[in-house]
Amino acid sequence: MSNNTNSVEFEVVPCEGLPETLPETADAPQTEPPAPKKKNAACRIFSLLLVAVSVAALFLPVQILKGFAPESVSLFAAITDLFGGNATSTLFGVLPVYTDAAVVEGMLAGVVFYALVAAIAFTVVFGLIALISGKVCLFRTATFFFATGFGTYAVCGYALTTIKGTATELDLITVALAAVGALLYLVLAFSKKGKKTFASLFQLIFSLVFVAATVMVLNGYTSEVATAVEGFGLTMDLTVQILAAVIWVVALLGAIRLLAKKGLALDMIRYIVQLVVGAALCYVAFTANAEDNMLLIYAVVAAAVSLLQIVFCVLQGKSGKKKEKKAVEETVVEEPVQEPVPEFTAEEYAEALPYDGGPVEGVEIAQEVNPTFTENPIEPTPVNTAGYDFYNSKSFDPFIAILNMEERNQFTELFILKYKGIMPEIPDYVVGGENKEFFRKLFIYLGQYRDRIPDGLLAKIYQFAIRNA
Repeated sequence: MSNNTNSVEFEVVPCEGLPETLPETADAPQTEPPAPKKKNAACRIFSLLLVAVSVAALFLPVQILKGFAPESVSLFAAITDLFGGNATSTLFGVLPVYTDAAVVEGMLAGVVFYALVAAIAFTVVFGLIALISGKVCLFRTATFFFATGFGTYAVCGYALTTIKGTATELDLITVALAAVGALLYLVLAFSKKGKKTFASLFQLIFSLVFVAATVMVLNGYTSEVATAVEGFGLTMDLTVQILAAVIWVVALLGAIRLLAKKGLALDMIRYIVQLVVGAALCYVAFTANAEDNMLLIYAVVAAAVSLLQIVFCVLQGKSGKKKEKKAVEETVVEEPVQEPVPEFTAEEYAEALPYDGGPVEGVEIAQEVNPTFTENPIEPTPVNTAGYDFYNSKSFDPFIAILNMEERNQFTELFILKYKGIMPEIPDYVVGGENKEFFRKLFIYLGQYRDRIPDGLLAKIYQFAIRNA
């Protein structure tokens, strides 16, 4: 027997030749990574273009508010002029601005101006780092600052000039730059999240509709809003600051959620805040004596889209839970499909050996090496079955009742009579008793005993455990 064993081990595990073939197989995959290089190359190219556009934007003529009168001046010229001593006021007592920072509109104009300058600076910094490192995440960050910076500046420039009655046209250059940044940011979102981006995109569109409706109310019905808020002891300046903060946070978080995969709880909070603002605008519309119905229409639109977003967010949460539960079920049910690693017992190993001749009595020697249960009986461990007849189900058990005859026999042999060996980590199964701990421990140690449990029996065990969890 020892000679046969050595011959088989020599044939199955050929030690000669392994050192020569391993270096060749190890070198083969090292010559294949062109895909990451292509991705890095594309990231670097677009990072360079984004940095170039950001720098060029400093010298393009954009709309600058000077005393709320828009003028076409480059950002670089405006910054040079402001710090050269031609400022009208100072923002927070530090930053020079052209508008009166003592009023809320002038303060907002100054904040938006320096927010755009900061966004361009962050875009250049993250773009250069992405250009050097080739990391796509840094390029996404640079694109986010570029799109949100120019988008915020374009919207606020239009809203502030409309409120003051100094202009009613959009700044086409800032709008075009914001559109380019938004398109690039959207492409990056789809490349990261795939089809899941559609849900965040729809929610962002609803949020932008809310922002547009709120801005139209502030632009066209300032006196009506001021009269309504005075009844609550609020000033118009404070109301504008609150609404501006809500609008900016809503739009910013909506843009962030295009790339973020988690955050439904935070989404629900901002949708509720939007609904509160929409309800307040509806109150203003019903109590104010407006000349037309557009105030009511804008208010209803702001409240309606917020309510739709809440409903949609609830559906997203339920859909996510269903997908998680389905993934768990597929993991447990599909696990039997994987072929278990075969356990080579001594008896199977002896049958696989080639016959080298000799007397037939050699087979009897192999039987002595691996004694049968008849020759060396193993005393079965006593099992408390609570009066259960293994094949006639005299004692009712809710789990065993759902098994067919074959599955019932399999379960009895495995977990009650334990013909295939004991499982010390798993408690004894009590027929007709409380067995929650049995099912819990069975799935904890499933990896050790998976090869003993047939596929059909495991599926019914899982279904019963899920229903009674």
